[in-house]
Amino acid sequence: MTIGVVAVTGAASGIGLALACEAIERGYSVAAFDQNQPALASLQAKLGPDRCRICHGDVTSDADLERFSDTVMAFGRPLRLAFANAGVLRAGKVLDQPIADIEQMLAINLVGAIRTARALVPLMLSQIDPSIFVFTGSSSMLLASPGYAGYAASKHGLLAMAEALDAELALANASVRTAVLCPAAVQTGIADGDTPLLARLQLRMQSHGISAQRLSQIAFDRLAAGERVIFSSDLTKDSARARFDALLGGDYGRQQTEPT
Repeated sequence: MTIGVVAVTGAASGIGLALACEAIERGYSVAAFDQNQPALASLQAKLGPDRCRICHGDVTSDADLERFSDTVMAFGRPLRLAFANAGVLRAGKVLDQPIADIEQMLAINLVGAIRTARALVPLMLSQIDPSIFVFTGSSSMLLASPGYAGYAASKHGLLAMAEALDAELALANASVRTAVLCPAAVQTGIADGDTPLLARLQLRMQSHGISAQRLSQIAFDRLAAGERVIFSSDLTKDSARARFDALLGGDYGRQQTEPT
């Protein structure tokens, strides 16, 4: 018998894949959700069908996420952690980037996370056991860099939603809380693309970033310790502190480089 269930969206690659694998290592069962059906099948084969159940779908679809909720419930064990992790990154200047790119980031990174919460938090609330709904943010939820406005806007909004939802749950004396991951550079393929901006970011992620596995270890350790906003780098804290000092001083905290 496992110690409960961990649900992960965007579970077929990158941070989501690492979170799913780490959950298994720590004794949980995993419900994995992603658009990439072949990669989901490979994940299930790796982790074992008795410990990992998969749901193919899109976080922009309420119907798909309801099926995911059913997948979680089919374990018959409490949902301890849910990671709203699915996300995309598109780069471009504010006045030049296609509106469709910005809309896609908002639809997946922000609204998709809200849809995931609406599908899974009621299930968590129906349990006696305490649980945590975790949003995968980014250093971009605290900083705004040239060329990444749309992505930063989606992650800034995610922080607001997570904080407000946590306050609402606390006011209701619920056993469910929220948390936010705030990683700096992580070695994943999210910045893959053929633009100069993305090429530079990908190089920075590979040269300065931590592995997705290491981030997942940090996440589970610090969630267990009761942290609600989880950083992977002190550099992000320093950069965010400088930005907010500038804002409180009446100016922008301008970031001249790629997201940390």
